[in-house]
Amino acid sequence: MINMREKLMGVIPLMVALVFVVAIGAYSSPSYAATASQTVTVTVPEAISIVVPNVNFGSIAAGSEGTSPAFTVSNTGNVKIDLYVKADASAFTSPTATDTIPITGFNIFSNVTGNYQNITTSSLKIYDNMNKASQGAGTPTTWTTTLRLFVPPFTEDGTYTITNTYTAVKHNSPAP
Repeated sequence: MINMREKLMGVIPLMVALVFVVAIGAYSSPSYAATASQTVTVTVPEAISIVVPNVNFGSIAAGSEGTSPAFTVSNTGNVKIDLYVKADASAFTSPTATDTIPITGFNIFSNVTGNYQNITTSSLKIYDNMNKASQGAGTPTTWTTTLRLFVPPFTEDGTYTITNTYTAVKHNSPAP
């Protein structure tokens, strides 16, 4: 029996040691650091904005064609654009003259074709994929072009005007 008792006495300290090890393993010290991931999202709204100056041809003799001074169209927005133009009437008119100057001889130099195109009362694409204003400084992207106009023979003297509407749409969006 002494043998058994000696064996038990040897096993008891071993069991106490195991319980102690298991208890220490189950206890963890306080956590002073942890990590987690966060996704942050922001949406920047599209801002389409252009600047187009008024144009004065100066004098064009009746029966002649004239070219306007060069003028600059600016994309001041934050998206690439396609640019369209249309005349708001079918003729130039004058408050003092009875004649009109038809838009059949009214053209703009187009970036799309590299040639002059006839301006009509329907939207005409004149620039494809104009870059946006530069990030940070906001420096606009610019394009310089000219207009041409034929004044029919014997057109009454006077100052004739017409309004053009320029429309910018986000690149590859439907035409206005």
